[in-house]
Formats: sequence, structure tokens, C-alpha cells
Amino acid sequence: MDEIGLQRRQVFQGLIALSAVGGLAACGGESETVEPRLAQGASTGFFTNSEMALISALAQTLIPQTETAGAGQAGVPETLQLLATDWGDDAYRQYWRAGLAALEPELVSPAGESFLAQSPSVRNQILAAYDASVFEGAVENDFYRDLKNTVVEAYYKSEPGATEELAYEPVPGEWIGCVPLSEFPKTWAT
Repeated sequence: MDEIGLQRRQVFQGLIALSAVGGLAACGGESETVEPRLAQGASTGFFTNSEMALISALAQTLIPQTETAGAGQAGVPETLQLLATDWGDDAYRQYWRAGLAALEPELVSPAGESFLAQSPSVRNQILAAYDASVFEGAVENDFYRDLKNTVVEAYYKSEPGATEELAYEPVPGEWIGCVPLSEFPKTWAT
């Protein structure tokens, strides 16, 4: 795990944080409807509107809408806002703020346009090239790796990511209450 800049402790902290966010989201009022909100209009929370716009554009470029919901429709930007606002400590928040500020100039188009001003197809090309340079080792950017990992984790922990993108079986197999252990020499870890 050290090769990609992740520590086991960081991975587990991220998983716990995303689980906590899911639990907090489940505590909402019964009259609430679950509708993805556009990050552009976010006015509360740690991230500013411009930071949320960048997070939203990055998330939607990493996981675009296809026949299944994309990161924006799955509420990934709002999940990242919730993590920073309600869960992260000051060091976590500053890491994300500094990381976003450093990443944005790296994603300027050859014509000098900011990432947000580019069309989705140009964003995809710019981000794909940057992604390749980071993961091939040409560019050192642990924040981008963390951002991508967190976006993917948040997406697959969302309802659309877990039920539409991944195979989901609410009750897998049949329940057999009394089975001789000799038939199943190993048990499941999960």
C-alpha cells in the first residue's frame, strides 16, 4: 500500500468516515426527499462554492453519468462536503483545501482555460492525461490519489453506486440454519 501513498490506517479511517456519513444521512427527517443537489449552489459547509464546483467537476469527470448515475447524481460532492464539515479535523480540512488549490492550476487546458471553463470532453482528456502522469510516477501528487480514492469510495457507498453500478443481492443465497461444519471447512471473513 505504501507504493501508492496510502497507509492501512488512512484507508480504514476513510472507510469509517464514509460509513459514518451514511449513518448521519440516514438520520434525516422522514419528509425529506433524496434528490442530488448541484454542488454549485452549496452555501453551507467547509468548502466554498468555487471549491465545491471544482470538486463536483472532478467527481463527475472521474465517474460520469452513463446508463447508471454518475458521481454528481449519486451525491458524491455533497458527501465530500459532509466529510470535511462534520467529520474532518483542521488538518484534514487544510489538506483538502491546499490540495484543491494546488491541483486546479495543474488542470489548465493548453489554451489556458481553467478546468471549470472546459467542456466535459476536454476535461476528460486533461484529467486522463494528468491521472496517467500521477499513477505512472511522472508527477508526485498524493492529494490527487486521495481525492480519486475518496470519490470512488463515496460513489460505491452511495445507493446508486451500490445498487445500480455494482451487483446487489439484498439476501444472497438461502439460509440453512443447521449445517455440519465439515461441509464448509472455511468461513467467510465478512
